[in-house]
Amino acid sequence: MHRTPNRGQIQAKLSSMPPQRSQARVYLNAYKMMLEKERLEQELQKLEARRHQIQQRLAILNSQIIAEEDIAHQQANTDLEDNTPKFNTLTLEY
Repeated sequence: MHRTPNRGQIQAKLSSMPPQRSQARVYLNAYKMMLEKERLEQELQKLEARRHQIQQRLAILNSQIIAEEDIAHQQANTDLEDNTPKFNTLTLEY
């Protein structure tokens, strides 16, 4: 299973190009930030969908656990009833 390391703040990707303050550079930076925003929004949607799946599975497991506990209690109660001695009553006449 793939594990991601525990990360703090998400860092922006560095560029190998030296910073230049031209209009083209400003548009390029805006475009890069827009792409990163879209990527992060898609990642967030995937995480929310996964969270919903996990919550559904947990709800199913909780109901199954409750059902199993009920069955165990019922079996314990019937076992106690079966272990109690049963007496046959005889009437004797003189």
